[in-house]
Amino acid sequence: MKINMIVPFVNNTGGIQVVFKYADAFLGMGHDVVIYEPAIPYAFEWSGIKYPKRLMKVLIKGAFFKGYKPQWYDLKTPLKLVRKINDKSIREADVTIATAWPTAYDVAKLPDKCGKKYYFIQHYEAWSGEKAKVDGSFKLGLKPVVIAGWLKDLLKKEFGISDAIVVNNGIELNDFYPSLEKRYDNKKLKVLLLMHDAEFKGMKYGLDAFKKFIDAGYDAELHLFGVSLTRDLPDYAKVHVACSKEELRKLYSEADIYLFPSLSEGWGLTVVEAMACKCAVCGTNVGCLLDLGKHKETAMISGPKDVDAMVENMKALADDRKLLETVSWGGYEEAKKCSMEKANAAFENAIKA
Repeated sequence: MKINMIVPFVNNTGGIQVVFKYADAFLGMGHDVVIYEPAIPYAFEWSGIKYPKRLMKVLIKGAFFKGYKPQWYDLKTPLKLVRKINDKSIREADVTIATAWPTAYDVAKLPDKCGKKYYFIQHYEAWSGEKAKVDGSFKLGLKPVVIAGWLKDLLKKEFGISDAIVVNNGIELNDFYPSLEKRYDNKKLKVLLLMHDAEFKGMKYGLDAFKKFIDAGYDAELHLFGVSLTRDLPDYAKVHVACSKEELRKLYSEADIYLFPSLSEGWGLTVVEAMACKCAVCGTNVGCLLDLGKHKETAMISGPKDVDAMVENMKALADDRKLLETVSWGGYEEAKKCSMEKANAAFENAIKA
């Protein structure tokens, strides 16, 4: 098949990484795949000086780096920078896939020669623009492929769309696995937390939970990791920036508890990565934990913003090391079901249909 994938930008984000992985997988399956990025970027929620600065950055990139590839990802699929996403810039294909709500509007306008139109939905992106426009993107007639059951339920309940196909995000199990023999009797617990400025990631609630945990007398050290540094980090935290896969695997494998305090999440790949390395997850009932989380079996579950409940879950794991082992192994077995190969095959079947 000829497959076009339309991305809103190529910044280093989890969602863009997922799109790149699928594009390269389709390419490896023998499909003819091209990714398109608009040189005139979508505004999303940007205002004031942010949008002009972003526009200038992308235009310079297009002017001086023809045939460029992102420096942060070893992309195999051809990536084309085009002025706009329209019938003049997008080639004929069997399938064209929108990958964010602004791209859905442009994909919907493409002629039939661009093939069947799909909408790959990784989150309910109302936080990234005008809610009316986000909601409107679901009503354009594109075939939805969603990454989690809660998104399928949302589309049916709120928009009357009942034909969404669920393709859970996968991880590379060759990259994420326990790199050492797991111990459950460590006196000092290692706690891992993602650094992220986006409010919906709930980082401040994770920091509050850890502080209450150690203030209650528990011996633990906090490790923070992320693509870049964020603001107002506690002095006692050990910080890891732009980790390689090998470094991430080591962090997950050495950690006892992974805190997942998100207020909202499409899926949450870091949760599955941590599980795959036998790191016990203490997280909120959002994203992938709605599909994979079973309290005291595969994860310790609390509600969004419920810091006290998260602290109690951490205490339970610290006080009962048999429970820590149970959750660690339960999450590990669940994560093994989420292979990238399984996800690739499911997505291919979805667009073949």
